[in-house]
Amino acid sequence: MARTRKKGNPIVSAVVFGIFGIVLLFLGIRTFIGLHGKLLNVTTCDESEVKPGVYVEGTLTYGYGAYIEKTTTYNHVVTKTDGYYYLVDICDKNEDGSKRDTSKWIGISISKSDDAKFDAISSADDAEPVYITGVIRKNSDKVQGFLDDYITKYVDAYAQYYGYTPTSEDYATAKAEAFPYYIEMVDSSDYIFKLVLGAVFLLAAVIMILKATRSKNTNSASAQPAGTGYYDGTGDFNGVYTPGSTGSPNNGSYTQQG
Repeated sequence: MARTRKKGNPIVSAVVFGIFGIVLLFLGIRTFIGLHGKLLNVTTCDESEVKPGVYVEGTLTYGYGAYIEKTTTYNHVVTKTDGYYYLVDICDKNEDGSKRDTSKWIGISISKSDDAKFDAISSADDAEPVYITGVIRKNSDKVQGFLDDYITKYVDAYAQYYGYTPTSEDYATAKAEAFPYYIEMVDSSDYIFKLVLGAVFLLAAVIMILKATRSKNTNSASAQPAGTGYYDGTGDFNGVYTPGSTGSPNNGSYTQQG
C-alpha cells in the first residue's frame, strides 16, 4: 500500500509566520525609534556615556585595522567574506572639533562594502573621516577573546618598533583602553528591511488563516445533513429518515445523498 504524506496544519504554520512577522516588526520599530531619537556622539562624548543598547553617531578619523573577519562557511569551508570588526578611536575630540589628549578604543562591525573606508583611516593620516550610525553591543566571549589577542599583538609590534620588552602591565594598560563593546552599524535600510519583511510574514499568516477557515467551512457545508431521503425498494421515496426517530428504512433500502 502506498504511503500518503500527512499534510501540515495550516494554523500552526500561520502562527509560526505570525510570530516571525511580529518579531521583525518589533525589531524594525525599535531600530526606527533608536535612530530617530537623540543619538550619542561617540566622537565627543564622555567615556561614561558609552553603554550597550545606546544608539550612536560619530565621525571616525583613526583606526587600528581589522581584528575579525566575518565569513560564511559551507561544510567547514569559507565561501565568502561578509565583513570585518575594526578597532577605532572614540571619545577623541572636543565639541569644537579639537583633538583631545586621550581617547578610547572600541570595535565596530562593518559590512565588506565599507572595508576600504575603514582600512584607509587605519593606514593613512589624511584619509576621509567615516560618518557612522549604529548601536552599541556587548562583546561575546569569543569576540572579546579575538580583541584581547589583537591588542596583545599590537603591543608586541609597538614594543618591537621602539625597542623595548613589554611587561604584563603594558598589556593590561592597553586592554583597559578598549571598551568591552562594539558598535553595530545600522541605518534606515536596516529598519526598512525588517518592517517590510515583518509585514510580509504577517500578511502570509493572515492569508493562511483565511484559507484554512474557508476550507473548513467548505468541508462542513459538503457533509451529509442529518435528514436524508431514503428509498425502500418499492419504487417510491418514503420521506425523510431522521436518526433517532422510531421509524427506520425497510430492508434493502439505501440512503440518497442530496
